[in-house]
Amino acid sequence: MSLFYRLCERHENFFQHSLFNQKTTLLTIIFCIILGSIASYMNFHARHINWQIWEQNKEEFFYENTPLFTTMDAGYFLGIAGYLKSGKTLEEYQSLRVYPKNQNKQTSLKISKNEAPLLSKVIAFFAKDSSPQELLIAGNKMLPYTAAITAIAILIAFGVTGYWMEGSIAAAGGGLSLVYYWRSAIGRIDTDQLNLGMMYFMFAMVLCAGRSQQLKWGLFFTLIASITANLFMSWYGKSELIIMALIALCWLLIVITKDWRRLIGFSFVFIMISGVGLINPFTSIYVQTELVFHDFIFNNVLSTVTEVSKLSFPEALNRITGSTFVGSFCLIGIFCWAIRHPVLAVAYAPLAGFAMLSVILGNRALFYSAPFFWFGGAYIVVLGTRAIVFLFLSRFEDSRQIISTSTSAFACSILLILVWVQGPVNQTAKPSIPSPIIKAMAELKFIAGQEKSVLATWWDYGYASILMNGIPTFTDPGSHLSNSNYFVADSLLSNNQNYTADTLRFLARGGLLSLKEPVEDKTNLIKKISLDRHIKTPTVYLMLTDQMTGWMPSISKIGRWDIDTGLPILAKGQKPGQQLSYDFLNCKDTKIQGIIECNNSRINLKEGKIDGKSVLNLFAEAHGGRLVGSIRYQQSQLNMFQIMKDKDGKSPKVAILHKDLFFSSFNQMFHLGRFDTKKFKLVYDGYPEVRIFELLPANFKKE
Repeated sequence: MSLFYRLCERHENFFQHSLFNQKTTLLTIIFCIILGSIASYMNFHARHINWQIWEQNKEEFFYENTPLFTTMDAGYFLGIAGYLKSGKTLEEYQSLRVYPKNQNKQTSLKISKNEAPLLSKVIAFFAKDSSPQELLIAGNKMLPYTAAITAIAILIAFGVTGYWMEGSIAAAGGGLSLVYYWRSAIGRIDTDQLNLGMMYFMFAMVLCAGRSQQLKWGLFFTLIASITANLFMSWYGKSELIIMALIALCWLLIVITKDWRRLIGFSFVFIMISGVGLINPFTSIYVQTELVFHDFIFNNVLSTVTEVSKLSFPEALNRITGSTFVGSFCLIGIFCWAIRHPVLAVAYAPLAGFAMLSVILGNRALFYSAPFFWFGGAYIVVLGTRAIVFLFLSRFEDSRQIISTSTSAFACSILLILVWVQGPVNQTAKPSIPSPIIKAMAELKFIAGQEKSVLATWWDYGYASILMNGIPTFTDPGSHLSNSNYFVADSLLSNNQNYTADTLRFLARGGLLSLKEPVEDKTNLIKKISLDRHIKTPTVYLMLTDQMTGWMPSISKIGRWDIDTGLPILAKGQKPGQQLSYDFLNCKDTKIQGIIECNNSRINLKEGKIDGKSVLNLFAEAHGGRLVGSIRYQQSQLNMFQIMKDKDGKSPKVAILHKDLFFSSFNQMFHLGRFDTKKFKLVYDGYPEVRIFELLPANFKKE
């Protein structure tokens, strides 16, 4: 330890030059207030412009007079907010999820042991009533304000290290970086809008607590950090982020105060007030590749989620700063600052470290590093500016500091302009769920009426559906541990609509949890499902959408899975890792009847040939979601050619798809309108966007 402290002393002596030590003067404070205010306003105004674009394009961003959302999780926070606003409880809301598992009150209480999310409480407070319209208006309109608050928190985090002007660039650049802007723009009603600000403010208070020489101030800032951590837990509930701050506090107390009593006392206060609990990172769903239920092995749904996909480090730099070159420049600045302040750098390391973790765990938390990178860029620019001033004004000691501060502020002003110009202002993200699908969800409330029912659809729609109609669902974006995802996907991909209907009834009875005796394998499970088809269940509605057409690779990855061996099921002719999908083509007619050109290839629809090669099995054409004609070619081929037009026979969409996907229940029922009328009844037809079917009782007989 003595060697360590001698090295620290030499390090401080080396950096005693006034170039590396900024004095806080009245002029510095004035510039910091101005730059910080501009950075905060930039973040606010960017979201305000975003909202104006939404209002000017209501046909895309609104359902009637209700604004939409750009994250599937929005429905969760809005749904709970609606229940709270109407006087209902969190448990009542949770009972609608993962039907029928949470219908049991004890089970519902178990998964709802934590109180309602803080975000839901805030939305409920500002919403005029519990309607989806007022909830969405309140949720969207708070986003500019949370963006401004986040900018201020980032400014404080770097300001307490002594770099207020550089902190303003971190606040502006971090808030307007691509990687964070899309997680906090209008429509993104999620905890991310304040996660960044809470994280940085918590670390700022930890730094103040660790550096305080007086015990009373150290305790004061520890209390502020602890209260912030407690709010963070209520807001987001990730203990691992709080533990990072605790480690930083311990590090600072050990190195700076060298007081073991403070170390124990402050740590105890932080743990008790923050409410953080012990975690085992190895049990996280993010690191599990398989899920086991009743001796069956299921694929992890998160493997299909875009935000957990891994990035290369150059890609991470590009998303953070908009350019690999700029990102590299900022990274150099971070290293320079770390050399100048190694103790602070270790304490703040988790904030920059998320960029490194993106290579291993995916890009979910990459935005936490954005402010730090922009701070690094600002640090090296300001340091270079100060160096030039000190070089040319070495003889003018009295005026050098004033000129240095002024030129540094000017350099930061230029950086703020660059951040605004390069930022994603005037860009908008499309709603996660198009308006026609939201409309169908709302209509389902009246279709179902007061009868006991449940909705079967892909998991992305779970939260939104509950928000719009209050009907239970089998799965949702928060139920990745549920095996219902597999059974829904398996039923959609089946070429037997009888099996599809039986599987949905099986889920309505409770799925695997309804089995009183263990089942040896999938074959025996299918037999069991078939035998129990006559057991009465609530009415099941099946919603299919055109969005699911694009999601088919993910649905295929989950549904085409051998739950006995835990291995993927490959379709004939496919390679490992290849999934079923609609390969859409850009086609145009030729002068020769029956021959079209698609993607620079000549397709003969009379003979089933592409560029003279017999590769097609069948050609089918549908108008308005109804099959109007088909031609069979060679049955040995695997490729199906499908043309989908509107009701008037216009606006064609052309796709080549695998034989297995063509005959799947999804394709037959949704795109071709071929469904077993003894099993299903079409109750809502919004093709080409959405169709809703009612699952008929097993003993139903068509008159």
